[in-house]
Amino acid sequence: MSALESRRRRRRATGVAALVLWLVIMAPLALWGLPSARHDELLFGGSPPWQPDHYGIAADVEALRRRSTGADTDLNPIIQRDHLINLTPNEAARGEILRRYRLYSRQPDEMITLRALQRMDPRRLDFDPRLYQYGGAYIYLVGATLLAASVAGLLHLTSDVTYYLARPEAFAGFYVAARSLSLLAGALTLVAVFRLATRAAGRRAGWLAAILTAAAPVFITATLEAKPHLPSATLILWAMLAALDVLRNRRTRDFVRLALSAGGAFAFVLTGLAALLLFLPLALYRRIPRRTIAWAGGLALSVYAAANPYLVWHAARGGPALESNLANSLAMYRDQIARAPAGALRVAQLLPEAIGALTAIVGLVGGVLLLVGSRPVAAVAPPALALLALATLLGAGKPAEYARFLLLPAIVLCVCAAAAVMLLARRRPVLAFALAVALLGTTKTPTYLSAFAADAAGEHESRRAAGHFLRGVLPDVGARVGVLQEPAPYAVPPLDFTRTEIILLPRERPAGLEPAALPEWVVFTADDAAARAREWWIDAGAYRLVAQFPPHKPPARIAWANKPVFVYRRAP
Repeated sequence: MSALESRRRRRRATGVAALVLWLVIMAPLALWGLPSARHDELLFGGSPPWQPDHYGIAADVEALRRRSTGADTDLNPIIQRDHLINLTPNEAARGEILRRYRLYSRQPDEMITLRALQRMDPRRLDFDPRLYQYGGAYIYLVGATLLAASVAGLLHLTSDVTYYLARPEAFAGFYVAARSLSLLAGALTLVAVFRLATRAAGRRAGWLAAILTAAAPVFITATLEAKPHLPSATLILWAMLAALDVLRNRRTRDFVRLALSAGGAFAFVLTGLAALLLFLPLALYRRIPRRTIAWAGGLALSVYAAANPYLVWHAARGGPALESNLANSLAMYRDQIARAPAGALRVAQLLPEAIGALTAIVGLVGGVLLLVGSRPVAAVAPPALALLALATLLGAGKPAEYARFLLLPAIVLCVCAAAAVMLLARRRPVLAFALAVALLGTTKTPTYLSAFAADAAGEHESRRAAGHFLRGVLPDVGARVGVLQEPAPYAVPPLDFTRTEIILLPRERPAGLEPAALPEWVVFTADDAAARAREWWIDAGAYRLVAQFPPHKPPARIAWANKPVFVYRRAP
């Protein structure tokens, strides 16, 4: 064996060991926020849990299956929010709330993928997910993962939902299986980041970029959630590597890699469309035949169409499922473009949270240097720039979890920051080392890791602690608790929903409302108390903050793990 081959093997072994260490650290954290019977004492007030047929879920499941609207729409949505709404007027309403605590995780978007799979009917060859902002590549991949886990005996797969109502831990396995895909995507992302940074500024830059990415809160959060944004970003990074190979070698296989990666990124989630922008700069190179670019672009679009046949079909014919999905998405971002300056400010606030303020600044400087000094780098920059622009246009007023749209730009900034440090190291190695340490020291990595660890442990996390507090102060009969969102594991701590009257407060103060009509208690989750400091009900009911969980800890704003819970009480 030659010395060169021996060195390569050692480097490969070191990289594999680093990835295994990363997985050992991250995998246990993927157990955060899962449905569990451990909350039964709080959900049922110490009484035995309801029997599965008590929830009345069979009729609702059948109604959802028959509906032609999108999988992300509620069965019984609340249309009017201009008055106090009693969410627990009868057993059916209480059962609908309790079902969420038996089946949903604490990440509000994870369940819609499972609902899309539930809506399919393989016996009739109906594989329409009725969910199109998430691509078919992701939904079908999750379904295949669940099927494989079932065949391996790791999951019990059945269409009888009552089985999971009696055994919430069995349904929790679905989320774990789906999150394993995000962990795999995270490992592939770190490899791609290492290669990109190595090409830009050497192996040391590759290691530093991988470490900065692994430490970035937005990346930590994405690897521990069952959502398609990270797999899509992963494929964009690999498409960028393929594009660099195209510019250097112009081999057919590199064009195929580019097309498959870019088309796959788009097929996972709609924002992956940015990957197709890699084809535009290639058209400016005279040595690359336009015909080759055309067939590669066509192959990328074919990958998307193959993974999303129902979207293509509905787009051609029209249909309520596609229209419903589009309406939901447009409702979230309506009128945002006119507020682009506020969106830019919000992005400027979220980037420091996502990767650290110093990493964002050094990354921007490094990015400018790389763009000016390297044509190939400029050629692969469009996807990250496009997603940064999209986040700016739509970011006004968005909560911190909106940072998922900054995932690719944030990762690219980590690469650029590492390259900038290594460029500095050529002249000032001591200063470069100090800067690298400062980059890692100014990220909120410990805050996010501790939040996921606390939520995964499940004993002292915020929502359970708040549930125990409320159980100790609420009366057994006649308790009224106000909420700002419909109760679900991510929004409201576990309460005795079988006996407590839950009141949904309107967004604006109703005309003629008497303060005595307000509930004695109000509970909600938020990043901090300031997020709700100007709510109308605080002054109307002379409410005061009586408890906060966890107390006096910095929140992991992007993540839903260990989200702070605030409890207010109305003055007598």
